[in-house]
Amino acid sequence: MKKLFFLGLILATITSIKAQNVLQVQEVLHQHKGFYLSMGLGPVFGKVTDEVNENGYKYTMDMSGTGFLFDFKIGGAIKENLILHATIISNTMSGPNITISDGTSTKASDNVNVGEAMFGAGITYYMMPLNMLFSGSLGIGNFSIMDNTNSENNVSTQRGFSMQLKVGKEWWISKKWGLGVGVTYGKTSLTNEPGGGLTEKMNSNRLGILLNASLN
Repeated sequence: MKKLFFLGLILATITSIKAQNVLQVQEVLHQHKGFYLSMGLGPVFGKVTDEVNENGYKYTMDMSGTGFLFDFKIGGAIKENLILHATIISNTMSGPNITISDGTSTKASDNVNVGEAMFGAGITYYMMPLNMLFSGSLGIGNFSIMDNTNSENNVSTQRGFSMQLKVGKEWWISKKWGLGVGVTYGKTSLTNEPGGGLTEKMNSNRLGILLNASLN
């Protein structure tokens, strides 16, 4: 019995040492250093609020619904696990529900798309060895309305402040590639003055869920 006990103890110790060695090797192989590329796709939820002042006549219009979000980041690690990058974000909402402050509510045609774009820079930090990411980006953004049936109806706003926060978790699928999921919060805030006595204060609040892939 004593021999069996000691044999079991030796095997358990060897197994533990091997497991620790495997983890150490994985940590060496999987590091966030050098060139960084991240791409995410998924649904986005929320609304765009447009506070309109048209020659003294004021009203608020909310455009809400589910859209499609594209998240792109490219840059490099300034030190291990800390990455500085350019950020490009685009989301599009087709056939939004439109609610006006006078109580009027309608659904736009599916040919009408409300777009939002952001160009900026940010920082992403990976918490290791969990490989969880925390990201923040600031930049400039704008809104657009596109009519697929008549391009003359397409309009684009002036630019203003835009930001994104992102939290996610990735799993290594190769030495350099990670695949995972993320949750984002994005906001764009601007004043648009197209002329003719029209002034708009526009704000968005968007939550997104992404399938995320990163090369690092």
